[in-house]
Amino acid sequence: MSNEPLIPVKIKSVSGASHLAWAQGIQFCLPQSILEKSRLNQHIDKDGNLVIPSEIPYISAQTPEALRLWAAFTDKRPLSSRLPISYQNVPPGLRNLVASVIGRWSSRFTARLGEFPRWPLDLSADFLADLASGTSSVFAKGPTPALLTHDLDSAEGLENLAKWFLDMEESVGARSTNFVVPCAWPIDYSLLDQIKDRGHEIGIHGYDHSNRTPFLDPLKRRNRLQSARGLIEQYEIVGYRSPSLLRTRDLLRDLAGFYCYDSSIPTSGGVFPVPNNGCASARPFWVEEIAELPLTMPRDGSLLFLGDSSHEVLEIWINCAKSISQSGGIVVLLTHCEARFSGNASMLSAYRGFLEFVASSEQFIWGNPREILTQALDIRGWE
Repeated sequence: MSNEPLIPVKIKSVSGASHLAWAQGIQFCLPQSILEKSRLNQHIDKDGNLVIPSEIPYISAQTPEALRLWAAFTDKRPLSSRLPISYQNVPPGLRNLVASVIGRWSSRFTARLGEFPRWPLDLSADFLADLASGTSSVFAKGPTPALLTHDLDSAEGLENLAKWFLDMEESVGARSTNFVVPCAWPIDYSLLDQIKDRGHEIGIHGYDHSNRTPFLDPLKRRNRLQSARGLIEQYEIVGYRSPSLLRTRDLLRDLAGFYCYDSSIPTSGGVFPVPNNGCASARPFWVEEIAELPLTMPRDGSLLFLGDSSHEVLEIWINCAKSISQSGGIVVLLTHCEARFSGNASMLSAYRGFLEFVASSEQFIWGNPREILTQALDIRGWE
């Protein structure tokens, strides 16, 4: 993360630049040096409102990339990765209690903890990308791709996925991408076969979900990645998501030798796994020679730990999806299928509500990683 100040500005007007119209009325965080070099700082009033001049100043194409990576990595090891035993050995109920206490305490300081990227959605890097390029995103004309993903942290999650989620998704014409932990619990391969046969995708979710892999020495980390090779080949897996969304440059660099894409960087991470983390972008991008499919929507666990009800979760999801669509981004939603997350009656109702919202709107279309990344990055090598 850079030490340079980020200046919050609210876009008041864009002087006829149609590709920036989506940004009017939205607050972004922009590097102070960029505002000064481009002289955009001269167009900011005392209240922080920025008027984009009719002649847009030159801004280097590398600037949006730098902002995307400003807080994209979680290099500081969280407590869960430093315990003498895997934190997964702690009873789930106790883990939830601790996370809820941290989340609800932190929610009192949301303004400070969400400085950048702002919670629950921050599109600063996308605004800067459009400003620098003078063009819109490839997804701007719509419809907006919407991708459903699940992190299967346990055998319960896999069972609940097959029991409740797949039918619900298929009823609205959607297929999900499901990230399974390869070396933590006995996997029911018949359920994985069922998922794949029904047209859903399978991805890899770390090694054993102990939150240590990103921080290991290179040999141990690559050995862990290699341990999933059998699953990768059997189920034609091309995507990876790190447990607890913990990611380092070294991890992503190693992933490029195993997968076509990673999906571990949130647009806005909020409090978890560490405060103020994410890429502030709802569009795919390249990082460390691997395609990144950012997790653009606030995930179920974070919202629940912050104290949001299932009704509030649905409202937040819908509002974020609308904003992402208007900006030319993609909707990538993560839910967990365990009962303590989304595998319960109230959250299943919220999930169904979101599915029906997307399916009933011409603004969205169900997508999958292959289609999205081919359109955005011209990625190849899926076979």
